[in-house]
Amino acid sequence: MAAAAGVSPTTVSHALNNRGRIAEETRVRVLTAARELGYQANVHAQQLVTRRSRIIAIQMPALEVSQGPALPHSAYFLDLINGAAAAADSARYALVVTPSGGKADIFGSFAIDGAIIVDPQGNEPIFSAGAPIVTVGVALCETHDVLAVDNDHATAARIVLDHFAENGYSRPAMVADDTRRSYVDDVLSGYRSWVRERSAQEMIVMASPDQNAMDHVIRRLRDGRADAVYASSDDLALAMLDAALRAGIRVPHDLAIAAAVDSSSLTLTSPQISATNLFPFSTGGTAAHLLIERLENVSLAADTRLIPTQFIPRASSATSV
Repeated sequence: MAAAAGVSPTTVSHALNNRGRIAEETRVRVLTAARELGYQANVHAQQLVTRRSRIIAIQMPALEVSQGPALPHSAYFLDLINGAAAAADSARYALVVTPSGGKADIFGSFAIDGAIIVDPQGNEPIFSAGAPIVTVGVALCETHDVLAVDNDHATAARIVLDHFAENGYSRPAMVADDTRRSYVDDVLSGYRSWVRERSAQEMIVMASPDQNAMDHVIRRLRDGRADAVYASSDDLALAMLDAALRAGIRVPHDLAIAAAVDSSSLTLTSPQISATNLFPFSTGGTAAHLLIERLENVSLAADTRLIPTQFIPRASSATSV
């Protein structure tokens, strides 16, 4: 191939692997020759030279009381994985999905180059492996020099609460899951600051989405005379709507509902549920790109990349009457 392109073998290697300082014209000539000759890179040879497997992992969070191998059911996480997989594939990397509580020795066992940790606590064993890491969300105990991808959940919460107020709801409550995740803390922070600025009553209920818990939440919201509720997840919003309907509460006439995480399931209800789109596909893709950049450019500085959000109003938070 070097002879066909009229360059040295070293130049061919740099052009095919996008390395070194070579003229764009030379790079194009090498790639054209490779295509005409039907060249395909020997992946195993590249791994031996670079000492990289071109495999990255994405570790899902623990959302249940007990640590286990199951992956989260939320559509948010599926979109996140798909975004990371698409970005990895475009950069010629493979993506391995691991459940919560992943062990640090996965790097040695499967020759993984780096990892994306979703909703990290900060004490996951994988942090001790010494491999490059990007987090989706910020670790609650910030002890690691890692890149992060996140949303401005506090501002997103304030946008939803403003929407409630503009539609005539003056006593919003916050229902959040009790998992220790930074995004829940940020949503609660946005809610608390909004309520404090308006000297409104703070109503925060921590709950799981099971039926008994939601029935208890509905009773508490009634006692507190809440007229709107912002749920920290799509699952909680769905459970909240179901509990409200069982209790004879009209949505949105008696109680407006919105979710901090959007999913297609929120459009299948009656009424459809308002929600904040966190653009998980873009989030996963950005996390994978950052990890690959760090793998190929170790000088990349630690930083947090914010993905914009978009509030989508639906019938569940229409104007109160």
